[in-house]
Amino acid sequence: MDELSYINEQMNKLSVPYEFGQWNSEVTYPYFVGEISEEPPINEDGGEQKTFIITGFHRGTYSELIEVKEKIKKHFDPIHGLRTSVNGDAIAVFYDGSFFVPTDETPLKKIQINLKIKMWKGVS
Repeated sequence: MDELSYINEQMNKLSVPYEFGQWNSEVTYPYFVGEISEEPPINEDGGEQKTFIITGFHRGTYSELIEVKEKIKKHFDPIHGLRTSVNGDAIAVFYDGSFFVPTDETPLKKIQINLKIKMWKGVS
């Protein structure tokens, strides 16, 4: 999936320690794991919409998670998004909110950051 490669590339540019699906590297905090869900098409224009969830884990203060969240929010502007063309398809990624997730493990902090991905086939 081109959008996964694009998100991975952007996380590298932001220096966010990120992996898709599950964290397989040596654990250093904070780290972030991505997952994606597709939404059914609602129009006949060939556009697709997906939600990309980035979950962050940290054993420090909330402020470090907030710093990364703000960096992601600024990069994937909620109004204008970040746009590109991949293999002839147009992709726009928008920051779509975040929230802290309670954990049963007291020192562990967790945040969920949502990105909205919009894609159009054959538009470059």
